[in-house]
Amino acid sequence: MKLAAKIFTLFFLSAASQLFSQNLTFSPYSRFGLGELNSSGFAQIGALGGTYIGFKPDTISPLFMNVANPACISGIRLTTLELGGIGQFSEFNNGTSKVKAKTVNFSYGSLGFPLGQRAGAAFGLMPYSNVGYNLKTETEVSGIGTVTSKYSGEGGINRVFLGFGIMPFKKVLYKFYRSAYKDSLIANKETAKYKRIKFGKQLLSDLSIGGRADYLFGNILQTSSIIYPGSINYFNTRRYRGTTYNDITGCFGLQTSFVIDSVHKSRKGDTTNTLTRKRKLKKEIRIGFGYYVSLPTTIDVRNSYIAYNYALNSFGDEIPKDTFINTLDQKGDVRLPIEQGIGMSIKKGEMLNIAVDASYTNWQQFRYLNNVNTLKNSYRLSLGINFVPNKNGGGSNAYLRRIQYRIGAFYNTGHLELKNTMINNYAATVGLGLPVGIHRRYQSVSISAQFGKMGSVNNGLMEEKYIKLIVGFSFSAGGDDRWFRKFRYD
Repeated sequence: MKLAAKIFTLFFLSAASQLFSQNLTFSPYSRFGLGELNSSGFAQIGALGGTYIGFKPDTISPLFMNVANPACISGIRLTTLELGGIGQFSEFNNGTSKVKAKTVNFSYGSLGFPLGQRAGAAFGLMPYSNVGYNLKTETEVSGIGTVTSKYSGEGGINRVFLGFGIMPFKKVLYKFYRSAYKDSLIANKETAKYKRIKFGKQLLSDLSIGGRADYLFGNILQTSSIIYPGSINYFNTRRYRGTTYNDITGCFGLQTSFVIDSVHKSRKGDTTNTLTRKRKLKKEIRIGFGYYVSLPTTIDVRNSYIAYNYALNSFGDEIPKDTFINTLDQKGDVRLPIEQGIGMSIKKGEMLNIAVDASYTNWQQFRYLNNVNTLKNSYRLSLGINFVPNKNGGGSNAYLRRIQYRIGAFYNTGHLELKNTMINNYAATVGLGLPVGIHRRYQSVSISAQFGKMGSVNNGLMEEKYIKLIVGFSFSAGGDDRWFRKFRYD
C-alpha cells in the first residue's frame, strides 16, 4: 500500500506539471469558450463511446471506476489505483490543404476505495479543457492591400476531483424477503401486491446516490494580431488576454436497477394464453437507469488584458507606439452551464452489458467575463457495449475468454455555430480490457481507440479527423492483500 501511495503521489505531481507545460490539443475550435472540453471518463468509458450515466459494471468488471457519474462510486469494492495516458493524431483539412499534428500526454490519475459495504470514494486529477491553436488568415482590403490576422492560444483548465457514492437503502430488499409481511402476502395469495412491493424495494435497494466536487485551476493565454502591409497610415495591433481559473464546481448522479430472473410462458396447447407458468432464466437480466447533472456554477477568475499598436522597421523588428488597454489581474467571473442527462443499461448474466446515454448542455447560460455569448445548446447521444466471454474462464484459450471486449459510438451536436454551420463531433470507439492479475491480486490494462471527425470544410471552415488512443492501468488487491483493511488479533 505504501508503494502504491508513493507511485500515485509522484504520478500526480508529475502529471500536474505536465498539464501546465504542454498543449493537449491543436484544434482551431479550442479558441472559443473554455477550449476543447474533456470528458471525465477513463479508458473504459472512452471505449464505450463515452457512455457512463446508466452504466454500472459491478461484477462483470470489478476494477471499473466510473467517476463520471459519481453514483457509480458506491460500487467500488476493492481499493483501486488507476493511471492513464492519451495520444491523439489529427489531420486538419480546410478544403485546399491538409496539416497533421499529434500529441501524447497524461490523461488521468485516480484512487478509489470502498467505505464499508454501502459506500465508496474516489479522488484524482484530469484535464477539464485544453486550448492550443495557431491560425493565420489573409484578407485583401481595397486601398490597403493584404491584411494579415494571426490568432494563437495555449494552456487549459485542470480538475482535481473528490467523489463519494452511497447505497443508503441497500438492505431494504433483503429485510423484505426475511419479513413476516412478505410471508403473509404469499400465504394470502396477494400475488400482484407482492410483485409491486418487491419491484419497488428492488429499485430502492439498488439506488445509488453520489456527488463529486471539482476544483478547477489553470491558465489560458490568447493572442491576436492584425498586421497591415507596409504603410505609414496604419499601425499594427496586438492583443494579449490571460485568464487564471481557481474555483470549485460540482455534479450529482443517481443510479438504480431491477432484475428479471424469469419469464411467463404459456402452457402447451393453451391458445388463449390464460394458463401460464414461470420459466427461470439461465442468465438473469438487470435493467438499470441513471441520471446525471452538473450544476450551473459561477466561478471566480483573474483576467489580464493588454492591447497596443506597433510598427515594423526595415529589419522586421517591432517598434511599440502606444498601449490603449492595460488591465492586470482584474477580478471577473465565468458562468458554467447546466449539463444533465439520462442513461439506461441492460446487463445479461456475467457476459454482456449494453448502455445508452442522452445528455443536454444549456450553453446559452454560459458567460465569459463581459463578452457576448454566441454559443448554442448542445445534445449528445452515445452507445456502448461491454462483452466478456467468461471472466473466470479456465482451460484452453482461458485468457481470451477473460478479456473485456468493448465497442461504442457517440454523436455531439456541439455548441459552436460558425458561418451558419454547427461544429459537430462524432466517433466510433473500440477497446479491450486486458486482465493481468494473478492469484488474489487484480490488475488490468484498458485500451480504447476513438476514430472521429469534428467540424466541416464547408463555408471555409476546418475539418479535423482524429484518432484518439487512451491507455489506462488499474492496480488493486483482494483477499489478505486488500488495502485499508483492519486486522484483529486474539
